[in-house]
Amino acid sequence: MLTAKELEQRLLKFTRERLATREVVDTITVDTRLFEDRVIDSLKVLELIAYVQSVLGRKIPDTQIVLANFRSIATIARVFTGEAPVATTRIQPRNATRRTKSGSAVKEFFARGELELTPDGALIIRGAAASLRDYFDDTVRGWALDFGAIEETFPASIPISILERAGFMSAFPQKLVRVGELSDGIAGPPAVCYHNYPRFADTTMSGESIVTEIGRCYRNEYQADSSYPVERLRSFTMREIIALGDDKLIERLRSEMMEQVTLWVKELALEGHIEIATDPFFTDGSRGRMLMQRMLPLKYELRLRVDPDGRSVAAASFNNHEQHFGRAFSIRLPSAEYAHSGCVAFGWERWIIAFVNQHGPDEDNWPDIVRLRYVAAAV
Repeated sequence: MLTAKELEQRLLKFTRERLATREVVDTITVDTRLFEDRVIDSLKVLELIAYVQSVLGRKIPDTQIVLANFRSIATIARVFTGEAPVATTRIQPRNATRRTKSGSAVKEFFARGELELTPDGALIIRGAAASLRDYFDDTVRGWALDFGAIEETFPASIPISILERAGFMSAFPQKLVRVGELSDGIAGPPAVCYHNYPRFADTTMSGESIVTEIGRCYRNEYQADSSYPVERLRSFTMREIIALGDDKLIERLRSEMMEQVTLWVKELALEGHIEIATDPFFTDGSRGRMLMQRMLPLKYELRLRVDPDGRSVAAASFNNHEQHFGRAFSIRLPSAEYAHSGCVAFGWERWIIAFVNQHGPDEDNWPDIVRLRYVAAAV
């Protein structure tokens, strides 16, 4: 059996020769932070794991693929030769939710006609529900402008060729929603941010870019016979803040917005929490992205409670795409490296559902921060 020191030296040689870029290869030691210092990205994480498994002669369970076990070469060597304890995480299947009744409060909004589910999987929003959405969106729009974003208006459709270049078609082709039955070249955007990258394609940026936009998004996920059809729609409203620049800009956007959202959720007296998400925003190698997110969180989600038993839905996400879209669209920074990108996204239909199910359909019982500003306009 290999000793920790022997495994350490093999890993150091492999990392320098196969995983690291020429710019950093000479700086790597056994104590270098592989993920936090960006030595390894989501395209290389599978190579690292495969190499460790081949040297050990055994498979590493997914529950052991966490940052605590892979922080550095020295850490990997100690953990997987038994000289240090192995950290584990419990992995919950993405669709493992309890089968509970939907919150009754939002049903009152449907009975009053303020929410209406269309046959093709979209929500029509009226009255107090519309005022609630406007309050949510105005708040986040204000944060975006304060952060330095420029408000944009993007088209309601997107060429499929752009989604192909972005990699969406190779990762999630089943989720594509085409525009018109005879159309083979146009689709509904699956996320607002896909509109933003083509404008910088094949160029060197002169500086950073931060934009915000509210738009309709389309994903082929709606199931009319689901227990919770209004929580996974075919067409929904998304507000995004999208940044292109260096890695520091992306992490500043994410950290500031997570702080804002955490305080806001408390002001709204909502039950919710932010957690690491295990599904990739998108990648050609989804397993690599998922494992990378577990070791160096690239996606966080805000989950809001939607029924008394504690079931929750993802209502916002905080995404670091690293250089994925920079490479896909050949967008470079003045330093000549590929641009980093990230986005913060809010799905307003889910916010409405969670808010009404938690606070009830009677606007008089809503927190003053909402009621005094917007409910009066709906009366």
